Amino acid sequence: MKRIGIIGSGNVGANSAFFMAENGTATVTLVDIREGLSEGKALDLLEAGPIRRYDTGIRGSADITAIRGSDIVVLAAGRVRSPGEGREALYRDNAPLVGELCGEIRALAPGAVVINVVEPVDMLTLLAGRVLGFDRGRVLGVGGLLSSTRLRHLVSRALGVSPREVTGMVIGPHRPGMVVLEDTVRVSGVPVAQLLEPEALCAIVEETRRAGDTILELSERSTAYYAPSAAVAALARAVIRDARTILPVSMRLDGEYGLRDIALSVPARIGAGGAESVIEVALGGREEKEFRDAAGDLRRSLERAGAGAGPGE
Repeated sequence: MKRIGIIGSGNVGANSAFFMAENGTATVTLVDIREGLSEGKALDLLEAGPIRRYDTGIRGSADITAIRGSDIVVLAAGRVRSPGEGREALYRDNAPLVGELCGEIRALAPGAVVINVVEPVDMLTLLAGRVLGFDRGRVLGVGGLLSSTRLRHLVSRALGVSPREVTGMVIGPHRPGMVVLEDTVRVSGVPVAQLLEPEALCAIVEETRRAGDTILELSERSTAYYAPSAAVAALARAVIRDARTILPVSMRLDGEYGLRDIALSVPARIGAGGAESVIEVALGGREEKEFRDAAGDLRRSLERAGAGAGPGE
């Protein structure tokens, strides 16, 4: 059976393990430097199995070498954002840890697909790829996938329909400048523009962009973790099952959309090797401008944080 290692047994790491267990995706190893935390979370998850009807193998360890030979490694360790905090400051705090962990992953699981959920996700996905030295398709962030599920929820709520009937894709940086591809937003195949007034759709787009901040403001100290964990588990499942499905994931671009040496979310075909190809969708005039502006803002953030993204476009 395939193996997944999750580094970080906090809210996102532990809930990712739970969703993976329910999916029957693979055996899961939780790792956290805090002695006993991972072992306790693993035991708790195993004890839920009889009720939730899963028998996935789950174990915990405080030893990073427990991820050795994993097919997927999830980066879920790091400080979460505080209300009002800028992404550059959070990057400076989390970058040293992510860099150190990627060095361990490179040595212990050189064939793994790495999924990053540590914020700021695009900036740290770029850093992770540089440290790991893996093919860019094997170093992915969950930004666009997370934003897309939030968008689908908001559309379903506005129309009073099941979220399972709603499709929609969000690309670009995982920050307020993210871009909703309106042509992809449909309910049972019907374009959402035929179901909602333009003002209502614009309000949903803005709410999608602010969704993470809204949760942080409401809970004051706790960032989102159920939806990010669900996104991690969905991406891991697509890799493990070689699904060849198209998902929006953060990854380093190499000329696609006219961009290089920057990581942000784009549609990609996800299979056993991670992102096996990037899908370049045609962007409308407004979408093109929003995407370019957001990419420029992200590049400036990288420069301000001292993590310049390279030569640019």
